[in-house]
Amino acid sequence: MTGTPAARYATDGGHPPAAGAGSAHQQGGVELEPVAGPTDWEASSAAFAEATAFHRYDFLEAVAPAVRCRFVPLQVWYRGQAVGVAPLLVKRLGPFCTINWVPFPYLGPLVPATLLPATLSALRTEARRRRAVGHQQSFSGLIPSRSASGFAFATDRSFVISLSNRSEEDLLAAMDKKRRQAIRRTQRLGYEVGPAQRRDFGPVDAWIGEVYAAQGKRDSYRAGTWERVFAALGETPGSAFRAVRQGGRTVGMAAILATARRAFFWQVAIDPSHRPEHPQELLTWQALRWARDAGLAELDLVGAPNEGIAEYKRRFGAVERPYTVLCREAAARRAALAVLSRLRPGPAPRLPSDPLPLTES
Repeated sequence: MTGTPAARYATDGGHPPAAGAGSAHQQGGVELEPVAGPTDWEASSAAFAEATAFHRYDFLEAVAPAVRCRFVPLQVWYRGQAVGVAPLLVKRLGPFCTINWVPFPYLGPLVPATLLPATLSALRTEARRRRAVGHQQSFSGLIPSRSASGFAFATDRSFVISLSNRSEEDLLAAMDKKRRQAIRRTQRLGYEVGPAQRRDFGPVDAWIGEVYAAQGKRDSYRAGTWERVFAALGETPGSAFRAVRQGGRTVGMAAILATARRAFFWQVAIDPSHRPEHPQELLTWQALRWARDAGLAELDLVGAPNEGIAEYKRRFGAVERPYTVLCREAAARRAALAVLSRLRPGPAPRLPSDPLPLTES
């Protein structure tokens, strides 16, 4: 992963890549270039403890169409050495675009801390070239505000359950009494969790649509996302798709994705008619067991957009963990959306919002 790829050029000289080949920009000695392929991407990512399942090449390639984006994988170079990666999910909005404005967290560059400001500067240049009206870079932990390099600095939070050296009894003891009771009651009612099969995904979009409709919102993912990602990742290491069933009928689904160190509870969907019996608790418990048995250090429950969800996750013994979100919104954003409303019939387009949680009881 050393050497100089033929496509490289600097912003202050050289020749740009061919149309459609990607981009390369240099800031402070850092260059961004199209990655050679999945193998180089994964090798670079694996060097960083802060890498998440949302940095996995296979996940980003599968999920990009589901959020109406194109995956642009960039290698970060410094002084002739590949030093990291920068994932871009680019969504076109007429002549403009958004970058990494997606309904899941942690989508930001993986580079040595000393190179982060220069990498972010190079990403800002790339965003200007693409006419980005919304540009976000986020991280799985906190970074110094001085590294923000022209982005607005904010923090969000997730909730994480440690798994290292913990037995099933330890994990259950860390939950509040009602969570333990709900898991046992669900099991007594005949709910069982097992590997998902393709036929399980049929009702998922309807379940999710019902939840969003009740909130006056819409899903940020396209219909068929679960099945698409399952088809791409279902048989790969570090992926667990689980179905909860009662009497042979599928009433809930969960998707857990992992790196070599950590698991991430990406999505859960429950048949609303079964939610009062709490099959989601059983799915969470099985996710914990799967991650622990796989030798992973922790399970990240991924986000908490409101205090109700935060409290729900605390009841599983999860600990709050803040993380950094960097954002830039162009002054032309409103003008861009106004242009789009004239170009396209129907309601004016909007930038993606945070995902709606599916459980909070």
